[in-house]
Amino acid sequence: MTTIGQLPLAASVSDNDEIAIFQNGQTLSATRAQMLAGVQTTLAVPQNTLLGGVEPGTAAPVPITIGANLALSGSTLSAAAAPFEIPLLPTGNVPSAGDIVPLGQGGQNNGVSYANFVAGLGSVSGAPGGGLTAMAQGGAVTRTISALAGNAVSIEDFGAVGDGVTDDSAALLAAIGTGQPVRLGAKTYAIAGECDISGTACSLVGIPGLSVLKRSAQSKIGSASTPAWINIASTNFSAEGVIFDANASITAGTLAVAIQASCTKSQIFRCVFKNAMGGGNGNGLTYLASDPSATDHHIESCEFAFNTNSGLMVFAVDGLSVTNCQAHDNSINGIYADSRDPAFTQKVRALHIMGNSCWNNAQVGILIGNFVSNNVFTQPFLYGNGNPDILGAVVSGNNCYENGIYGIYISGRNILVSGNLCTNNSTKVGFGAGILCDTGYCEISGNMITGATAFGIDCGGSIYTNVENNYIDGAHIGLNIGGGQYCTARSNFIQDSIGAGITVQNVESNGTGDNFGLACVGLSIIGNWINYSGSVVGILIRDGAQNIRVEDNILVANTGANLTTALSAYTDSIIVRRNILNYTTRWAVNPAMVNGVYTLIVPDIADAASISQASSPVASIMTTQAVQAAGSVTFIKVTNGGAAYTTATVTINGAGSGAAASAWIYGGKIIGIQMSGFGSGYGPGTSVTITGDGAGATAVAQVGLPSWQGKELTIDCLAEVTFAAAGSSPTQANWTGAPITVPAGASIDWIGSGGSGWRAARFSQSDYVSPNGDGSVTLKTQSGDVSVHPAGNGGLRLISDTESTGALELIGRGSPLNVVSAPAGSTFRNLNGGIGTTFWVKQSGAGSANWAAVA
Repeated sequence: MTTIGQLPLAASVSDNDEIAIFQNGQTLSATRAQMLAGVQTTLAVPQNTLLGGVEPGTAAPVPITIGANLALSGSTLSAAAAPFEIPLLPTGNVPSAGDIVPLGQGGQNNGVSYANFVAGLGSVSGAPGGGLTAMAQGGAVTRTISALAGNAVSIEDFGAVGDGVTDDSAALLAAIGTGQPVRLGAKTYAIAGECDISGTACSLVGIPGLSVLKRSAQSKIGSASTPAWINIASTNFSAEGVIFDANASITAGTLAVAIQASCTKSQIFRCVFKNAMGGGNGNGLTYLASDPSATDHHIESCEFAFNTNSGLMVFAVDGLSVTNCQAHDNSINGIYADSRDPAFTQKVRALHIMGNSCWNNAQVGILIGNFVSNNVFTQPFLYGNGNPDILGAVVSGNNCYENGIYGIYISGRNILVSGNLCTNNSTKVGFGAGILCDTGYCEISGNMITGATAFGIDCGGSIYTNVENNYIDGAHIGLNIGGGQYCTARSNFIQDSIGAGITVQNVESNGTGDNFGLACVGLSIIGNWINYSGSVVGILIRDGAQNIRVEDNILVANTGANLTTALSAYTDSIIVRRNILNYTTRWAVNPAMVNGVYTLIVPDIADAASISQASSPVASIMTTQAVQAAGSVTFIKVTNGGAAYTTATVTINGAGSGAAASAWIYGGKIIGIQMSGFGSGYGPGTSVTITGDGAGATAVAQVGLPSWQGKELTIDCLAEVTFAAAGSSPTQANWTGAPITVPAGASIDWIGSGGSGWRAARFSQSDYVSPNGDGSVTLKTQSGDVSVHPAGNGGLRLISDTESTGALELIGRGSPLNVVSAPAGSTFRNLNGGIGTTFWVKQSGAGSANWAAVA
């Protein structure tokens, strides 16, 4: 069979030509026209277009234009000719995690969720994303990622390892050198000292409790340039959330973290300063002296612990606040501010210590001011009241407990100490106080001192200081306020003291024998509430302190307490009035024999007493303490301080024995005498001799207790009582010099006159003469009173209960007629005499007429 390929070629073809076809199992013929019926004979396709169907169903092909991002090259259509034009796409919404992003991955085109796409960006190394923009959380301005990242740098960006071993100090300084805040991670960075930080600003930002800078070594040691582990000299410094660990194993004699004078502004928040072991320099954080430059330093919510000196040490700065911090377990003090300038030129000013907690520090929780006398241990000792380190401070709302000596120690001027809680301080040694103040012009108010302590508040040696509205419970001595001048203890609540409620020494010392250079004068103890037990003394005043007021106090003695020790005052210069003991205003006392003398004994605190029976004339009025002190040398009063003394011996001369005393010396003068033994058997003629390397000092001894100058005592006589005049001791006198008999139901007022005994100021009896205080005198009798009043010109006006105008008794020379005016009934005596011209009587009228000569 001949094949198609073996047939000859036709010269041409036409529609009538036939072609063999196989159709329905048969071989048939079909013309060319039949074969091409319905087939487009010519395809006209424009350039850069394609043919295709765009209508639904079967239809003839139509040209299709090639759009953007596609290209036809020859017979090849490709999508690589132009970039993908995003602006030409429809606007979409904010992508969600499930949206699909097209990606070419491994030679294939894939779709990736938007969430996976974004998560993968973090693993792209070196991606130049700095030009991308973003808005900080809470911000209002869009910035580039690079600009946002420039707000802070990480210490790791500069090579820090943070393994606690590798020295990261170079990385730290390099990061600080950018001028940007330096972020610290949750790591321990080993920092070798000395690490000196300078420049305009330094800011460290850590993770509180996790970011640690720890001293790994210390190369700079000695006194040059105040060596420190980290030495901050930048103008502005801030730190937040950083633990500064000075490393307890490094004992180099350096400061830990030191703020130099060139740093005038600092803000330190939520940081920890611990383990400084530099001996005398072992402070956790130290502010070096910058006064008189104005500074602005703030320390808040920080912790200072386990340092061998003080947790925080502040030298002379002008403007610093420490708030809401904790200072504990430091080997000396928790928080300490003191200029330590021997010349007292530099001061600590505008200091705020508020809301801090200080506990278990070996000496003081919070110490402000001249802790060291004169700062250099040389005389004369000038404490805070004389030449202060501190000028202006607020110490308020702090909690100080279980510190070794003092909860709070304040020395300086213009200081407010208020609202502090001090509990169980000075438990480690036998002295100390909840609050100790050697101050001038200060206010100590509204504090609470509780628990075992030697003194609740000790203000000895202060001047012009007001101690008011404090609560003191359980101290050995509630409040000590002696050795100062013009101070006031007012409205304090003192209870359960085991030694004394309030004590006053004439001269006070600092506990090591150095006195404050002041003798007590002008002290007011007013309106306090004092509760005491056993043999405790309510108010104790010693060694002749002068010009003391004890007024309006309430003393409550517990069951079994000694009522006679409510007030024990060894002085001759005191005002005691309107005080109440056990809410009793009048004490029932009856005279008794004391050393053969019929004596009325009244409590020292009492202003009033009552007598229900008296079998003999009362020959002596004495206070309880005066009876007990009879024959003892109660105090010695300096009358001349002399000069040039550095040592002195006090000798007591007299018939008694056992009295002993020592001299307080300040500035070469004897400023006071302290009794160490009162002795017994002394009497008139007891004298004092002062010897030593100086000269000129003199003093007088007080044997027993005098009736206090100005003390008022009202005695209600429920039975008739006679008060003797002759032989009374102390002297109890009235102007008549005669005994005074007070009838039952009447009263008598006595006023103390110091060494002169008692003076009757007002008394009621059947017949006596009473001065009225206006220059007149009243002759009082059971039948009526007659008053004698000065009338001028040497005359007297006589007035009775029923005749208020009265009559004049006049003397003069010559005739009174038409010369002397007087009411009717008046008389005139002519001192020139003469028969019928010596005695004149006014017969009528009130003028100068109607005088008649009667003799």
